[in-house]
Amino acid sequence: MKKTLALLLSAMMILPAASFGAPKDKPGNEELKNKQNKSEWSLVWSDEFSGPEIDRSKWTYDIGNWIVDEDGNGVTSGWGNNEKEYYTDSDENAFIDDGKLVIKAKKEQVTDQFGTYDYTSAKLKTKGLFSKTYGRYEIKAKLPTGKGLWPAIWMLPEEDKYGSWAASGEIDIMEAWGSRPNTVAGTIHYGEGWPNNKYTGKEFELPENRGIDKWHTYALEWEPGELRWYVDGQLYQTQNKWYSKGKDNAANYSYPAPFDQEFYLVMNLAVGGWFDGEVDETTKFPSQMEVDYVRVYDLKKRDYREPVEPVSGPVELPADAKQPLEDGNLVYDQNYQKPVTVVDQPGVELDPLYWNFVKLPEFGGDGRLELEEIDSKNFAKMNITNPGSQLYSLQMIQNISLGNGGKYKVSFDAKSTAGRKVMVKVGAGEKRGWVKYSNEESFQLSAELQRYEFTFDMLNETDIASRLEFNLGGNGTNPVWIGNVKVEDITGTPVDQNGAKQPLPNGNHVYNGTFDQGGMDRMIFWNFSVEEAAAKASVSENTRELHVAIEEGDSHPEAVQLDQKGINLVAGNDYKLSFKAKAAEQRPIQVSLLNVGGTVNYSGIGTIELTSNMEEKTFEFTMPENISDSEAQLVFSFGGGDVDVYMDDVVLIKTSNIPDYGDIDLYPLKNGDFTDGLSAWENYAHYDASAQITPENGEAKVAIGNEGNETWSVQLIQPNLNLTKEVVYELSFDARSTKDRQAEVTIENAEYTRFLSKSITLNNQMQQFTYEFKMPADDIASFKMLLGKNALSPVGAHDVFIDNVVLKVKDAPSEQDPGSTPGIDNGTFSAGTESWSSWWGDQWSGYAAGEMTADNGELKVAISQIGGASYSPQVFQKDLLFENGSSYTVAFDARADVPRKMNVNIGRELSTDPWFIAYMPTHTVDLTTDMTHHSITFVMTEETYADGKIVFELGNIFEGNAATNVYLDNVSIIKK
Repeated sequence: MKKTLALLLSAMMILPAASFGAPKDKPGNEELKNKQNKSEWSLVWSDEFSGPEIDRSKWTYDIGNWIVDEDGNGVTSGWGNNEKEYYTDSDENAFIDDGKLVIKAKKEQVTDQFGTYDYTSAKLKTKGLFSKTYGRYEIKAKLPTGKGLWPAIWMLPEEDKYGSWAASGEIDIMEAWGSRPNTVAGTIHYGEGWPNNKYTGKEFELPENRGIDKWHTYALEWEPGELRWYVDGQLYQTQNKWYSKGKDNAANYSYPAPFDQEFYLVMNLAVGGWFDGEVDETTKFPSQMEVDYVRVYDLKKRDYREPVEPVSGPVELPADAKQPLEDGNLVYDQNYQKPVTVVDQPGVELDPLYWNFVKLPEFGGDGRLELEEIDSKNFAKMNITNPGSQLYSLQMIQNISLGNGGKYKVSFDAKSTAGRKVMVKVGAGEKRGWVKYSNEESFQLSAELQRYEFTFDMLNETDIASRLEFNLGGNGTNPVWIGNVKVEDITGTPVDQNGAKQPLPNGNHVYNGTFDQGGMDRMIFWNFSVEEAAAKASVSENTRELHVAIEEGDSHPEAVQLDQKGINLVAGNDYKLSFKAKAAEQRPIQVSLLNVGGTVNYSGIGTIELTSNMEEKTFEFTMPENISDSEAQLVFSFGGGDVDVYMDDVVLIKTSNIPDYGDIDLYPLKNGDFTDGLSAWENYAHYDASAQITPENGEAKVAIGNEGNETWSVQLIQPNLNLTKEVVYELSFDARSTKDRQAEVTIENAEYTRFLSKSITLNNQMQQFTYEFKMPADDIASFKMLLGKNALSPVGAHDVFIDNVVLKVKDAPSEQDPGSTPGIDNGTFSAGTESWSSWWGDQWSGYAAGEMTADNGELKVAISQIGGASYSPQVFQKDLLFENGSSYTVAFDARADVPRKMNVNIGRELSTDPWFIAYMPTHTVDLTTDMTHHSITFVMTEETYADGKIVFELGNIFEGNAATNVYLDNVSIIKK
């Protein structure tokens, strides 16, 4: 069947099962191979299906078509695979016939509380009855053929020990396509919970005259760190690279997780689904799979192999691969100097070397790509006409080469005009089944250009046509700029285990507190030290708890220590440390929270008495009010005795919620008193409404002629509010209306998720409204006052006035005077040109000509001639204080009589070459005839200096160097 463009360019989620079979007639070479393979195995469980009916002590059933939660509520239909059958436990769908299990799919309608289904079948499983870790699993089966039939024999974990599917793993012993009667496959699923699951596997081709509808023996041999698949005794694949990561983990679970736990068996015959598509007129019903036996073995002549953790070595790409550039970048044409291929029709091939812009009309995606220069580098700007219905409706794609076993870092710069998300991933194309190599990474963009990055391990086979995808669809029409894209091979780069650590998603500040992550020693993020003592720390695979074996503990507790560095502690907050511990006999240990050098103790010393029983212990403390430390250390001291200690489940939680004022924008909403007109504000009037929003007497006036048909038909908006997870915010504002009406006030993100939503009633009296809300996650949000249709509509022509809008961190200190730091003087030019200077070039930069004056409270730069450089002419102010590590926001209003560009620089002037040290990258703005507000945020990475300089360059700037009048106003620099 011809593939559609959607299938060509988008990935699909497949949650496969598995199923196999082997010949039943005369013994021959195949059965001799099986006997040889089994010589070292001993039978421990089997079902020969020799009784009159299915043995309910060995098999149970899945019923229905839906995955349901523990309360029976539907989660997803089609078992997550778009399957069409309804599974029953009827003996019409599963029964014993002549010593064989028969699973029969029938075309018949069944209805339940979720819907109606056109087919029935059966899924048998041993969950709760038999499960096992490791062994040989052998099944002899004969399978049906026909489009849309999906027979499978597979395994799932008895407990989801490592998290939701597929973090806890899935092993497909065999699955087959009904439309491909000579092909079977074996697969493992692993990684993280969906949608960040991964899978690897291999297909096996049966002889032309002995397809899946003949008897075959399918076998899996499973040992620690290795799985081997056989058909009729022939080994066709071995897998030994995988991983598992929980959603609250900082690192992967220690290998060989998730395939180191008990799994149970599943056998089923599915109808339809993504694996083999839908049935057609050639598919015969009823159809059935037959199973002669299921046998499970243990090793009897040797021990199971010891797992060998996969080691990442240097990646060597094949000679015909797209090789990395000299700087190591696997991405070609980083500066977009080659034409970008537009793919918008079926059959159009991706350019194999350079960038592609893909828009899928089948999913409504439409837009155009153009280039725009930012900071002297080309960026791809995606103008989105229609985002379509899917993330992949619009994509920017480049093929890259990835090697098996490599670790890669993807990084790029991006922005939008307001808060919106993009999804970035690396994966395979159609020929490799759209398999994901990286997670689907979602990034929240803002109006500020930022750098983003993520890493992933390439566990699949080498792919010289991998796809780096920027998925831009399904998330609104805000344009996206992307530049400086890099994919680098970082194989072998060590993890900084002692670096600063943000709290995990569950709030725990301790990484690997369960001692089951990282390398097979399970000690990642922990440091063990011994001084004038004899002791050893280890974690066994069975117990997965820390064991500190002490031969000689010296006389001091500090002689034997365990620590974790990089703990993030915030000033003034309460913390609770909990852990489970015991000792070989009763003894004390000590715990404390220190600075990284160990010279400052934040918590005091906690003495914890241990007994021979594993018990939970707690220790609470409060950080000093004037100190935050992102690199503190948690220290356990075990010296002073010779008694062994055991420890597990270390958790450090912040139990109060005092923000770190140094890292949070305390007042994210700007110009809430409208003293700067409508600067920082936006407004919206839908076509069904009529409204005009203007500043009047220090208030925002919304003159409404018609409210429209929706609550959102008229809006006053401030976007780009940078809000922080777990912080409690307070919103307050004044509002009145010349006619009684209702309105809605929201704080919401680009996906319209509301963090605050309130309905208010307005009348002719100015009222103050105050609300609180707590942010569930870091996000870019907007304040919106919805003044469209309401319960009292139609209201008729009326005016709404809003003033004193304040959004702040609750209990934040008073907002600082923006002019106090770092010292901009006369930023409103009320004192003419005082504190400001101009420079008009020299013989090296080329002479410019003109005049700087103050005119109507604005700075006017009348340029009659530009020089040869961007900085000739320029206006500037010097002697500004910039402190190392601080974040600054530069803001100003600007316009020009003729549109042109202006560069903004901040740095330190020198008297010798290089003449100027920049504190931030050059920022280029487009000046129009409208006075427009601009803002730039940067972090001071140079040493603290009090002789900083802000420069507005108005010279020879590429594609924008008109000699004209330029106007500046409201220049400020605010230290966050």
